Amino acid sequence: MATENEILNSNEAEIILNSETFKKSIENLKQEYVSLWLESKGEDDIRWRETLHSAITVLPEVERHLRIIIEKGKITSAQIQKLHKVI
Repeated sequence: MATENEILNSNEAEIILNSETFKKSIENLKQEYVSLWLESKGEDDIRWRETLHSAITVLPEVERHLRIIIEKGKITSAQIQKLHKVI
């Protein structure tokens, strides 16, 4: 069974994920990376474009990991509630 700390992390992750500041930050970063990617030219920028592409694809992974933390905490919370009903 998961810990109380996991429930607290879940709550914090949910606050972050639902935060307008976080949402705007992710969107701004994505737009900035895409703009830099589109502005790059020539063979010398191939590595730079690959780096920007990687950065763009990582952004949804950050959100996915926060969602995993949220779900883990919800499962824990449900387990605790179930135990309280048994006791």
